Amino acid sequence: MTTITETVTPQKVLELSRSFTFSDKNWLINQLKKLIEQEQLPNSATLDEAIELYLADQCSLGRAAELAGVTRWDIQDTLSQRGIPIEIDSCQSVEEMDALTERLEGKGLLCSL
Repeated sequence: MTTITETVTPQKVLELSRSFTFSDKNWLINQLKKLIEQEQLPNSATLDEAIELYLADQCSLGRAAELAGVTRWDIQDTLSQRGIPIEIDSCQSVEEMDALTERLEGKGLLCSL
């Protein structure tokens, strides 16, 4: 992982990206897209508006929860209740995944095999 500790210009990003692997470049592109999209997001939203933004892939689940003024778990529960599949982010920690599994099992929304 590369840590940048100086002011980054577009030229520096291009120079740095030459040493990136294909997956690193994809990660960088996705992060830049998210930054651009987040600049266009409102400061707050209703729960339904926040869910629409999340489903349109305009923000992360965590950001949608922030916009709606609820916890990430609350918004995940709402998605489950509405029958909307939850896209699990590969960056979630094992502890977060275990906690989500327990919550969904406790609500009868997930069965252990």
